[in-house]
Amino acid sequence: MGTVFFASFLIGLRDGLEAALVVSILVAFLVQAGRRDRLPHVWAGVAVAILLSAGLGVLLTTVAGWLGSGVRMELFEAVTSLAAVVLVTAMIFWMRRTARTLKGELTDRLATALSVGGWAVAATAFFAVVREGVEMVLLVFAAAEGASESAAPLAGMLSGVAVAVGLGWLISTATARINLGRFFTWTAVLLILVAAGILKYAVHGLQSAAVLPGGTTLAFDVSAGVDPTSWYATLLAGTVNVTTRATVLEVLAWAGFAAVMLLLYFRPVAAPAKVRVGAVAVVAVVLTPSSSCGGPAAAPATDRITVTATDTTCTVSTEHTTAGGREFTVTNKGSKLTEFYVYGAGDRIIGEVENIAPGVTRTLHVELAAGSYTTSCRPGMTGTGLRGPLTVTGGAPSGATSADPALATAAAAYHRYLLAQGDLMTAQTAGFVAAVKAGDRGRAQALYAAARTPYERIEPVAESFGDLDPRIDARDGDLDPGQPWTGWHRIEQQLWNGTPMTEVTPVAVQLESDVTELRHRLDGVEATALEVANGAKSLLDEVAAKKVTGEEDRYSHTDLWDFAANVDGCRAALDTLRPVLDARRPDLGAALDQRFAAVAAELGKHRHGDGFASYDTLTREQVQLLAAAVNALAEQVSAVPVVITHP
Repeated sequence: MGTVFFASFLIGLRDGLEAALVVSILVAFLVQAGRRDRLPHVWAGVAVAILLSAGLGVLLTTVAGWLGSGVRMELFEAVTSLAAVVLVTAMIFWMRRTARTLKGELTDRLATALSVGGWAVAATAFFAVVREGVEMVLLVFAAAEGASESAAPLAGMLSGVAVAVGLGWLISTATARINLGRFFTWTAVLLILVAAGILKYAVHGLQSAAVLPGGTTLAFDVSAGVDPTSWYATLLAGTVNVTTRATVLEVLAWAGFAAVMLLLYFRPVAAPAKVRVGAVAVVAVVLTPSSSCGGPAAAPATDRITVTATDTTCTVSTEHTTAGGREFTVTNKGSKLTEFYVYGAGDRIIGEVENIAPGVTRTLHVELAAGSYTTSCRPGMTGTGLRGPLTVTGGAPSGATSADPALATAAAAYHRYLLAQGDLMTAQTAGFVAAVKAGDRGRAQALYAAARTPYERIEPVAESFGDLDPRIDARDGDLDPGQPWTGWHRIEQQLWNGTPMTEVTPVAVQLESDVTELRHRLDGVEATALEVANGAKSLLDEVAAKKVTGEEDRYSHTDLWDFAANVDGCRAALDTLRPVLDARRPDLGAALDQRFAAVAAELGKHRHGDGFASYDTLTREQVQLLAAAVNALAEQVSAVPVVITHP
């Protein structure tokens, strides 16, 4: 019983732990997002997946019992063995490619599902778990074919699953820590050898059924010198199907499969393939919101421009389009986080979408007038990006949002907000620079975060000026080679690392000059309602990409000030659009209020007087709660541009 039990235990442990971790990710996301009401739907999806997997096991066992023995049974076992080899190989390599981004993909799918309904949440859990269950059952069935003890495979699989569930719970609660990368690597190696043995068994069955030749042509027969019933011979035969006698074709199949698969598995990871393996890709299609599901109507197909981003390329489906509202669908097929931008004249940002994780697709809605534009992907979210031209022809944009009186009123209201924040920005920057000039390091440090707040509230507009933003707000590492580092974060580094104040002063003077220039440029900004909506969404992308990670203010650790300012700016932008949203989608306005309140509650836990706690004092759990609240808010805000363009 031991050898077959061990092989089945390994399969149950590997696939069971994958399923347990997937479920823990889904549950944690719902809990952190304050959506415990959807947990029953997750467990319903998991239950159906388990029942379906068990049903497959019963079906395979029943068919095998009905066939009995003989040629038909040999063929059935061969076919199921081949299916198991294909499935386990595909899943091993799928996990190898997507392990780093699996959490992001699952939570992205679940966020989409939440906007559709409970059945969609259940479907997300079902598809995420059923692939593990089906693989497990089929692989154990194939590995156990020919075993003399019928109870051993089932007992081994169930024991492995039980251990996996326990490990998954311990890991998810941070009670235990194991190197999951190493665990999945070496269990994958063992499973490749198990799959090689199953392939050898399939060849044996096909030779016995006279489908393949060479059934009597032996490569070796050592049964005379090696006792087939010895513990070591039984172990090898029961786990990886290495037997005391084998045909030439069986040996070629086993050795060839193992050598090729191991070589491919340990080769350097390349960019994700164009065709993704696994049911999560199916869920992405099934759960895409449409007007029939209560979500906002999608843009007409002719309005869509697809963008495929990798670590080295930025492929846009067209370099020519006509004036009007356009939807860019950006898919990141690289291995790094990326961003996508549409630039107008003078590198002014017309629209952007940030924080696009590998394997994730995001959309950007923009309104384009006739003229020349530049598209850009920024893998690693650094540098000037991979750029390409976009030419827009025609007259005034068809159905332009600026033509709608209500939207024009909203845009005008937002412009007034911009100017007010611009005035506040110049005043607070002047006070901060005065402290630097006076050589008062303590006062300058105390004023730093508050002085930046107005800039953070209007960041999408401020950074739309491609020449000014790097001078004002670039971080160390964001700059192109040879570009001088100036602005807020250069001063931050100097203030907190003890640089003499006489060296800080010239940088502060330059900052004040740049901020004053920015304020003058705000007078000429003519943002449309769609740009206001995209700006609100971009502010939350900023929070997710830079503030929640703690990398924005890496010396002063005043990230929560920026976090709050970005959220305030998002709220102010949406407030100008609120009359339109309430008229077109009153349910969306209510959902936004609820999500903003949840973010405010989480931020409120870390307030200290008029400011916030140092970001480096937050625990991982506290950061996760902040991230979950922002992600839940972003889910609702992402619907606003579509409502604006498609009433």
